[in-house]
Amino acid sequence: MTPAQVAPALVAPPVPAEVTDRFRDCAKDVDQGSGDLRDGLRWLGARGLLGSELDARIALIEAIAGECMSSAFSLWAQGMVIEYLVRGGVDDAFVDSLRQGETVGVTAMAPALRDVAGIEPVPVIGTRLPGGGVRLDGPIRWASNLFPDAVVVSPVRFEDGGRAIVHFRLSAAGVQVRTSPKLLALDGTASSSVSLEGVHVPPGDVLTTDLTGFVQAVRPAFLLTQTAFCAGLAARAAAGAEQHCTGLNAELRPDIDDVCARVVSVRGRLHAWASAPDEPGPADLLRLRLEASAAATDATRLEATTRGGAGYVASSDVSRRLREAAFLPIQSPTEGQLRWELSRYA
Repeated sequence: MTPAQVAPALVAPPVPAEVTDRFRDCAKDVDQGSGDLRDGLRWLGARGLLGSELDARIALIEAIAGECMSSAFSLWAQGMVIEYLVRGGVDDAFVDSLRQGETVGVTAMAPALRDVAGIEPVPVIGTRLPGGGVRLDGPIRWASNLFPDAVVVSPVRFEDGGRAIVHFRLSAAGVQVRTSPKLLALDGTASSSVSLEGVHVPPGDVLTTDLTGFVQAVRPAFLLTQTAFCAGLAARAAAGAEQHCTGLNAELRPDIDDVCARVVSVRGRLHAWASAPDEPGPADLLRLRLEASAAATDATRLEATTRGGAGYVASSDVSRRLREAAFLPIQSPTEGQLRWELSRYA
C-alpha cells in the first residue's frame, strides 16, 4: 500500500512527481543539517508553487511532509506569512518576493491564537508612536524559518488593552535571534526564540488592529495546513507499516488497519474542507488537527515496530519519521491546548 492509497477516493489537486522526488532526495541532508531549507522554497517558488490557493497548498504540504517534514513545516510557515500579508493589504511586489522564495516568512502567530482563546495574553508589548508607528518590546518565545532578513509576522499587545498584528524584518534594529538549540528533529528549520527591544514598526507595516477578527479569518487555513503536514507524515508511515505487515508482524494487523482507517478519515475531511474552509466549525478544525497528530504518532510507531532493527538505525528514514512525529504534540497549538479548547465545546 502506498501513501496515496491510505486515502479516500476523492479529488485533490495533483502534486507533480518531481516535487516528491526532489524533497525525498534532500530529506537526509536537511535532517542532518547539511541541507538548506531555503533552497527548497526557492525551488518551489521558481515553479509557481508558493502562495497558491488553499486546496493546492494543502496537497503540496501533505505530499512534501511524507518525504521531509522539515521542508513541509518551512513551507507551512511560508504560506501562512503570505496569507497574513495579503490579508493585511501589503504591496504585491513585497508579497511576490515570498511567493518566489527569495524572502523567507516567519509566523510568530501562535500567541495570537492563545490570546483569542483566553489562555494567555500576547507577550510582545507595543508602544504607539507619533505618526502611527509602533515600538515593540518583549519575547517571541519560539519561531521557525529564522533565516537572516526573514519577514516576521507577530501579534502585539498595548498597555491599554488594544492589540495589533505587525510585520518586520529579522534584520531590523533591536531584533536579537537566540542561538538555535539542538533539536530531536526538524533541526534544519532555523527554530529558536527572539528578543525584541525597541524595534520600530512604521505605520504601513501594521497589518491590522483587529486581532480577534484577523485570527478568526486565518484560523481555518492555519489549522488545515498544519493538519496537512501531520496527515502527510501519517500516510507515509502507515504505508510503510502496511508494507511490512508480514510474518510475525501479521499480529499487528488490527493496529495497522485501525491507523490506516484513521488516516483515511483525516485525509477525507482535510481535502473536503480544503475546498470549503468556512464549512467546518471551530471544534471540527481543532478535532481534525488533534486526530491527525495522533494518527501520525501511532503510524510512525507501528512503522518502526514492523521494520525492527533496520528502522532503529539513526540515519534511516523510518527513525527520522519517528522523531518528526514526536514534534507534533508540542507544535502550537499543542496537544494540551487542543484538548483544552475542545473541552470548551463539550
